[in-house]
Amino acid sequence: MRRLLFVFGVLLSSIAAFAQNETTLQIDSLSLTGMELELDQSVVVSERKYMVYKLDKKTISAANDIFAAGGTAIDILESTPSVRVDADGELTFRGSSGFKVYVNGKPAIGEGSQALAQIPASAIENIEIITVPSARYESDGDVGIINVITKKDRSAGTNGAVNLSLSTLGSYNFDALVNHNVGKSRWYAGLTALDIRTHSDFHQEKTTTMDGIETRSVSDGPRRGIRQRYSGKVGYEFDNGTDDFLLELEGGYTNRVRTGDMDYSDRRTVLYSSATAFDATASYISHDVYSLDENIAILNTSYTHKFNDNGHKISASYYAKYDWNAMEYYESNMFDAAGGRVDGSLAYESEHRWNRKGYLDYTLPYSATGKLEAGYEYSRYIEDGDYSIKFWDRAAQQYDWRDDLYNIYYYCRTMNSVYTQWSDRFGPLSLQAGLRADNRHDFLEITMSGASRDIRKWELFPSAHVGYNFPDGSAVTLGYSYRTNRPNIWQLEPYITYEDYYTAMVGNPDILPEMINAYELNLRKNFGEAHSLSATLFYRDRKDKMDRIRVAYLPGVTLDSLANVGLDKSAGVELSAQLRVAKYWSIIANGSAYYYDFRIYNPAQGRDATSFNYEAFLGNTFTLSPTTRLQFDANLVGPAVSSQGKQDPYFYCNLTLREQLFKRKLTAVLAFRDIFATAHYNNRREANNIISLTRIRPIYPSITLTLSYTFNEYRQADRRSDAGELFEGSQF
Repeated sequence: MRRLLFVFGVLLSSIAAFAQNETTLQIDSLSLTGMELELDQSVVVSERKYMVYKLDKKTISAANDIFAAGGTAIDILESTPSVRVDADGELTFRGSSGFKVYVNGKPAIGEGSQALAQIPASAIENIEIITVPSARYESDGDVGIINVITKKDRSAGTNGAVNLSLSTLGSYNFDALVNHNVGKSRWYAGLTALDIRTHSDFHQEKTTTMDGIETRSVSDGPRRGIRQRYSGKVGYEFDNGTDDFLLELEGGYTNRVRTGDMDYSDRRTVLYSSATAFDATASYISHDVYSLDENIAILNTSYTHKFNDNGHKISASYYAKYDWNAMEYYESNMFDAAGGRVDGSLAYESEHRWNRKGYLDYTLPYSATGKLEAGYEYSRYIEDGDYSIKFWDRAAQQYDWRDDLYNIYYYCRTMNSVYTQWSDRFGPLSLQAGLRADNRHDFLEITMSGASRDIRKWELFPSAHVGYNFPDGSAVTLGYSYRTNRPNIWQLEPYITYEDYYTAMVGNPDILPEMINAYELNLRKNFGEAHSLSATLFYRDRKDKMDRIRVAYLPGVTLDSLANVGLDKSAGVELSAQLRVAKYWSIIANGSAYYYDFRIYNPAQGRDATSFNYEAFLGNTFTLSPTTRLQFDANLVGPAVSSQGKQDPYFYCNLTLREQLFKRKLTAVLAFRDIFATAHYNNRREANNIISLTRIRPIYPSITLTLSYTFNEYRQADRRSDAGELFEGSQF
């Protein structure tokens, strides 16, 4: 923290020096309907469209959601259709967490929600949501790809921005970016220090039946979560209109921690006389810890050569990420009422990881509207480490290593992929078709007997998109994509770890990838510059669905494992509207509703289920003055089902006030999350010999103050259509 304050002081001193050297020209303010406009060194601030559609993606503007200031990418996405965030900050989209996360077209640090939670919202310009990816994209990710595009400035000279957020839960978020642009060259450096905290009250009831003994355990207590990232980056970019070269280096440290301090009551009842036990009741106090920390180093470089201004180009890029001294740690402690240790375990998983990707892409326009694309991608992920665990010995009053559970492992996934894609436009009609071929080699070597695997496989993934623009300005698109969701290494590890005293987990080296057919139909209509409506109809079917299965493991202890549990289908609609009700009042309304049908393979693992799921978001933004905005959000999260249970619906509201000061150089945002303290997470899981009820209540109040300062007229540059995007798409 002392180092952070020192860096912050140095940056503030630099900002003051820049500010003192500025010469400003003040001209009386003017106003235009539908936007904010102030003339001061030619600064124009307008209201951007919340959501923009292309043939195979939609783009969310980060600038529209002032509540997300001081948060992360998760806070920006929380207001989009079909997205829900649980008590632990885990994001699901259309009921799935199987999405891939990229930053400026390259893999993010971490996976899924973990990656999104490490990207400050203040650094984000747009977020692309690609639900029906074309063949040019990687085939992994069952509900698609989320590509975060960060801010950068191309204006001449030196400029930058500094952002600082503090919350009542103890969170802080600091990031800074400095650009130096000279001619065709851009140098930049950035710093991020992020510590996001969650705090909730946890209550769980479990009833298990095993070996003729029924065990009912009740746990109550606080649970806390921490997500940390401390990193710095430097980069250089050269662009003369023909050749574009980028080199970026990033290094830092990330950490994720979850703790729980629980009061437990445990009652065991003998169901029949042959059971070798007796009725008993006991009370305990537990302290549980999970953490994952790692050091990271990233190299990102790319080169593009344009043969002409018609889109004929070739590009190559290379990405390498190395994680070293990564440690995944599990601690479970159980004490009696007098404070004496009753039981416990300490587990350590030490890891080193390499993630390397190389891309080669070629685009050949054959007409003013049509083009052919082809490319090759090489990726290799390597993880090696060891797992060790020790348990508390009551008799000896010490921890003893379990040598029989010690494992050394090496995992490598190598992918060689090629794709080809055709796209063209015939008047108002746009067409796109592509095919991707993946050659996958998964190799797992582990000291546990019978758990090593060596899998080689070819897989084909077609895609197709059609779009049509009507004369009145409305448009319709139809897309299809064949996808997969491959398990990660942590889902394959076959040894047992303990989340807490009553909950154990184990991986499955024989888990199969999910295979998905995704269809999507989108209709949209703009009404002038201020209003827009869109509706998306989607259908998805999936086989070999992966899900966590909970079974009775020991009396009172459950075991969570991953299994291919069955087939599922979902069909629904997403609605989105952006409206300007009055000059000072604009509305963003999103909603989704879909039918979910699940059919299980093995009745012992759960049961068939159907449900009607829904979410709704209503965001109201009030322009109180040219520099003051008030935002009030209402969120309704409907029920959801899994192979073994159901989550109840809930409702919550947020309130945000933004004020811009000193000719818009300083912006202050005060955000109140869940202002009526109505958010809650109730879940029921039921299978053979087990019933589990979980209730989680986030702690209130959760208030965040964010201060953002820009110097030397830092602003978002006008972006070219392909800048930072995975695929520029048809200009539809």
